[in-house]
Amino acid sequence: MLSDPLDLSKIEATSIIDVLYQIFHRDFVATKTYLASQIYINPRSHRKDDDKELDFWHLTTKDEKEQVWENGKRTWRVTGRYPDFDRASRLEWVKQILTNHDHESVRLFYHQETNQKRDIRLYLWAHEADFVVILQKLGKSDSFLVTSFYISHEGKRRDFEKRFNNYCRGDAKLAGCGWF
Repeated sequence: MLSDPLDLSKIEATSIIDVLYQIFHRDFVATKTYLASQIYINPRSHRKDDDKELDFWHLTTKDEKEQVWENGKRTWRVTGRYPDFDRASRLEWVKQILTNHDHESVRLFYHQETNQKRDIRLYLWAHEADFVVILQKLGKSDSFLVTSFYISHEGKRRDFEKRFNNYCRGDAKLAGCGWF
C-alpha cells in the first residue's frame, strides 16, 4: 500500500524543501484530496509561511525545543522548526494513507486531545510502517492535516496502541464522534 520512502540523500540539500513542496502541492493544492470520498482535506492555502502552506511545514519539519527553568519549574521552549527527514521522506505516504484509510494495515481511531479546546482528532496509523497522519475537522465536510510523523520510539508506539484500544473498547468520550 505504501511506496518506498523518498531517498532525500539523492536530492541537493538546497533543493529538498522545494522538491517536498512540489509533492505537497501536487497532492493537496493542485488537486483536491478527500478522505472516504466525502471529507475534503483542506490545505488551508490562506495560512502560509515562506510562501508555503503551514500544513506543509507540519508534515516535513518538527519543533526543536530546549529545556528551560521558569519560576523553579522545568518547561520546554520551542527554538524553531527544522527538517525532520524521517517525516519528510514519507510525505507521499500522507495521501496514500488517506486514500487507503480502510486498508487492513491502517488503524483508524479518534482521540480527544488535552489541548485547550480538547479537540477530537482522527488518527490514521499505518502501524506496521510506524507512521501516523492526524486530522482535525473543519466544519461538516472539511478537515485539515494537523501533522504526520514517523514513530521512532517504543513509548509513542505504546501510547498509540493504548489510544487505539481505548477507542475500540468504546471510550464514552468519543461516542458519536465518527466523521463518516
